[in-house]
Amino acid sequence: MLYLRYPLLCILTCVLLGCASQSAKTIGSLDNESPEYASAACQNARHNAWIHEETQNAKLWAGPSAMFLLGPVALVPVFVTSVGVNTADHLKANDIAANCGGKVKSQQEVNNTIALDATLSLAVGTVVPVASASK
Repeated sequence: MLYLRYPLLCILTCVLLGCASQSAKTIGSLDNESPEYASAACQNARHNAWIHEETQNAKLWAGPSAMFLLGPVALVPVFVTSVGVNTADHLKANDIAANCGGKVKSQQEVNNTIALDATLSLAVGTVVPVASASK
């Protein structure tokens, strides 16, 4: 039983790291002393980021629930929805970084992280949030 404790702790840590949206992580990494941070565009971008946090949290229970209730039929709709939510979150995070003086990712970098999220999400059955792709 002791041997199971450490792998379960590692899995739980990975799951909890994936709970925050990319937008929330971007807001947390901004320099709040910069002049861009106080601009109206930045404030608007930051205040509108809550929706991505809520959809990320809803995705954590809605996807597995749909898979449980509907079975394998729900795999494609759950996967496509997950990719859509991740795409919107990554694009909003890049918009926040651009408006607030953060590190803006190129379109290629954004596409790569979205593709990595989608691949890992499909590999684990779209039921586990993926923490490694959002670093």
